Amino acid sequence: MAGNSGRPGLTVSSKIAAILLALTTGGEHTLSALAAHTRLPVSTAYRLLHDLASSPIVERTADRRYRPGPTLRGLALTPDPPTLDIRGPLALQDLATALQLTVRLGVLKNGDIAYIEKTPDLVPGTSFPNRARLPVHATALGKALLAYAPAVVVQRFAAGGLARFTEYTPTSSSELYRAVVHARLHGFATSDRELNLDVRGVAAPVLDTGGVATAAIEVHVPDLDPATLASVTPALILATRALARELAPITYRFDATPRAGIHPRHSPPEAGRSQGPAGAQRAHRAACTLRQDVPADDTGRRRGAGGSG
Repeated sequence: MAGNSGRPGLTVSSKIAAILLALTTGGEHTLSALAAHTRLPVSTAYRLLHDLASSPIVERTADRRYRPGPTLRGLALTPDPPTLDIRGPLALQDLATALQLTVRLGVLKNGDIAYIEKTPDLVPGTSFPNRARLPVHATALGKALLAYAPAVVVQRFAAGGLARFTEYTPTSSSELYRAVVHARLHGFATSDRELNLDVRGVAAPVLDTGGVATAAIEVHVPDLDPATLASVTPALILATRALARELAPITYRFDATPRAGIHPRHSPPEAGRSQGPAGAQRAHRAACTLRQDVPADDTGRRRGAGGSG
């Protein structure tokens, strides 16, 4: 039913809605200001505000001003924080289109890599959650994740036994350590026919503010020649940095047990940036940390002390 007002045809509910919308503009409002804003007669605005102020929706201050009450404030909409489940597939779609190559995004989960994939054609990419899994040690994804994981995680993966999939699969802890240190120094990891004889890949991490990899993105490449890496890695690293910035409101907690993996927590430094002397020193210290507490082999050398490769 329309009531008496300066705006014929308005129902009581529409008048109340106009007042509530005016209140949500922030601050405190006088009766005359609200009446002017809503174009309602002062008497109508007063009557409706008097009723609303008797509930938790509207508060009336000691100096006869009006402001949103706790119930109205609680209705304020907060946008859902960005998640890897939503933003990850979009990042893959853009990267696959730009490079015209197959790309994957992976996270550590229960000792393996849970991943999604997008091919450069019009076929939709996969999405989380799914049952697709990859081994950590035989993929560029896994090496990129380990290179920016706590040292204890790398040690536990290396000590757990590394299955062989092809003649190129790293199966010793020293091989894994060399690959991890190489990835840490250069900001990206590679794999060369280690899981499948027809797959080579290059991957870079998505880092949180603590420098821990919360995810990684991998590109399948025809070869690992310097020219190929030079054409692929800039777009790859740009994609990982952009995704890390999008996920910045999220925080991540890394469980040190390989069977637990990574769980959402925050935002990022950048992998793939030129290390410089200070960065090289930090990477060297990280490599030394990785090699601590690794049992010595029969020659007395620590199994993780091999050179880079």
